[in-house]
Amino acid sequence: MKSHRMRAIYIVLCLSMMVFANAGFAKEPLKKERSRSHTELDPVNTGTYTGEAGKDNFIANCSPCHGETGKGDGPLAETLGDGVKPRNLSDAKLLSVRTDEFLFKVIKSGGASMGFAEAMPSWKETFTDAEIKQIVQYIRKDICKCKYKDK
Repeated sequence: MKSHRMRAIYIVLCLSMMVFANAGFAKEPLKKERSRSHTELDPVNTGTYTGEAGKDNFIANCSPCHGETGKGDGPLAETLGDGVKPRNLSDAKLLSVRTDEFLFKVIKSGGASMGFAEAMPSWKETFTDAEIKQIVQYIRKDICKCKYKDK
C-alpha cells in the first residue's frame, strides 16, 4: 500500500514540476540557445540541418513523454492517463503522411489545437519558431528517418 502511495506522490510531483516549468514559472526553459534569431534557420525542409540544437531541445523537453528514441516510452508516458499515449515519432508509416508544417503546428500550438490529446502541451512560449523547426528536423532526420510522402 505504501509503495502505491509513494508512486502516486512521485507522479503528482513530476507532473506538477512539468506544469510549472511549461507555464513559464521556470526562470529559463531547458535549452542550449535562446538568443538565436528567427531567421537563422531556413524554413523546415530546405536541407539546412542543424541536428544538435534540435536534439538538445528534444532530449530536454520532449523525451520525458516521447522517450529519447521517440517511441512514446518516456518516463512520464504512463502518467498521462488512461488511453493517452505519446506518439511514436519513430514510426515512419505515421510520420511520412504528416507534413513538416503539420508537425511544426502540433509542437507550437499543442495537441488539443490540432484535434489530439491535451496532454501534448503548446511549446510556443518555450521555443522560437526556428527552434521548433530544428526539433522537426531532428524528428524527421534522426528519429523517424523518413520524409513526407504526398498521397
